[in-house]
Amino acid sequence: MDSRMKLAWIAAVTLIFAFLAAVYVTKTFVTTIMLSVFLAYILVPVYNFIQRITGRKRLSSILSILIVFLIFIIFVINIISTLSAEVSNLSLSQEEINRTAASYINQKTDDIFNNFRGFTTKYLPDSMTPYAEGMIENAKESVSAILNAPTSSIAPEVIPHVVNFIKSLATGIASNLMKVIVQFGVAILLTYYFLIDGKSAVNNAIALFPEKEIVRRFLAELNAIYNSLFNVYLISSFITGMIGAVGFMLLGISYPFLWGMTIAIFAFIPLIGTSVVYVPLAIYYLVTQNYVMGGIVFVFGLIFLNVIPENILRPRLAMRGASIHPAITLLAFAAPLFVVGAKGIIVGPAIYGFILAAYRTKIYFLKAESESVGKKLEGNDGKEYGDQAKSSENRIEGRTGDDGDEDASEDKNRSSLPIGTSKRQGRVKSALKRLTSGHL
Repeated sequence: MDSRMKLAWIAAVTLIFAFLAAVYVTKTFVTTIMLSVFLAYILVPVYNFIQRITGRKRLSSILSILIVFLIFIIFVINIISTLSAEVSNLSLSQEEINRTAASYINQKTDDIFNNFRGFTTKYLPDSMTPYAEGMIENAKESVSAILNAPTSSIAPEVIPHVVNFIKSLATGIASNLMKVIVQFGVAILLTYYFLIDGKSAVNNAIALFPEKEIVRRFLAELNAIYNSLFNVYLISSFITGMIGAVGFMLLGISYPFLWGMTIAIFAFIPLIGTSVVYVPLAIYYLVTQNYVMGGIVFVFGLIFLNVIPENILRPRLAMRGASIHPAITLLAFAAPLFVVGAKGIIVGPAIYGFILAAYRTKIYFLKAESESVGKKLEGNDGKEYGDQAKSSENRIEGRTGDDGDEDASEDKNRSSLPIGTSKRQGRVKSALKRLTSGHL
């Protein structure tokens, strides 16, 4: 082994160890890097659109990130305000429920013990009536205290648990606050640089591979598949959520924008979809005997949140993408959620898309190779057929007399027959004709 080969092996081993060390020290940010790549990929259309208007890469990248950040902030603020309002209403409703329950219990208790009083007054002797009424009154007070105890003890029992949960949640957030802030900042910066230099980085990486045509075809297939798995689903889900928010606002349903965001989230999940939102809502209105509203909500959800997005909107958005079987889409989004958690919604489609792109690239080059071999075979067959036709013409020109003319016509007929059969069939016919003419 010469010195150059030794140096190559040493360099390869050193690079492998350096790569493993880099993976080890950045393992905490693996999720952050994946999220940054995902955000950069789905923001590429927005970035390209803004860049065509501004003509500046850095400004376009910043504006693209700000759009996503503002949408996220609006979503969080809307959820917090809605939850706070509902908790306040729930506390007020709980007090009203307690008062109503206590009033109902007292009324029913009075009715029961009044029946007992009537029974004692009617059937017991007058001397025993005062004692019986005293016993009934004591029993009424005891039963009322027992029945009213649960409603009066709800707040003292529930409030400490709620306070402890809030304290534990605040403690967990405070302990991981610095880590979350650092990861968030790294994700923003990585997304910013991926948008600016991502294309040139991919081209430089392609230049390192020996088979550049295969790599480019693989990346083209991968881009089409990821476009169908991520961009098409995200855009169609966002539009479906907007339709739901506007529709619920026109119908007078409370918190329409929160409902719209919920619809957008569920629309992103294959085979689950928006039906888990509008069907329970329609059932709620039907149970509360608001049959007209329940029917309107169901019809609106079926047409505008299910039929139109699935059969018109999403197919039109996917025209430029790759067609993917629904079973693969379901496995890509749903299965990883049970293995790696929320990260699976990014990891799953990325892995399944990578495998599918490799498979389609292999199929593409196999078809191209078979077509190339077929064309070569056709060219060789045509050349052989031309040589046979030329030799037949030469034989025709060298013959004279009637037999020569007759043989020439036979050779011409023979030249028009398929290759491999014209020679044999022509000789047999010529021999038969010559024998016939000799007998005559």
